[in-house]
Amino acid sequence: MRQHNQTQLRVDRGKRSTTNKAPAIAPGKSRGLETRRTKRRPVSKMVLFGALSMASYFLLFSNEQLVTQTYTLGGWYAAFPVLTAFLFSFVHGAFASNLLSVLGIEAKKTVTS
Repeated sequence: MRQHNQTQLRVDRGKRSTTNKAPAIAPGKSRGLETRRTKRRPVSKMVLFGALSMASYFLLFSNEQLVTQTYTLGGWYAAFPVLTAFLFSFVHGAFASNLLSVLGIEAKKTVTS
């Protein structure tokens, strides 16, 4: 006679959790086949905005006499310093943000309810 080996599967019908929280793992232990997803670091953006920032400062300081004459004419020319400050703020801020991301420094994420 021929014997049939049957494997029984155990079904856990315990209490189900309503959260999608992963089970806690002791420090130093790994999760078998879990793969880590690495975030792509914005190196090209960092270099682009860094170069734009340096070029902006170079142009401003190499033409400081023209900038001073133009920005002090009054009237609508009074908007130039404000627009220049916005431009420098945006370019430098984008560079600094991308630099921190490349270095792996991220803001702490908080959960609000």
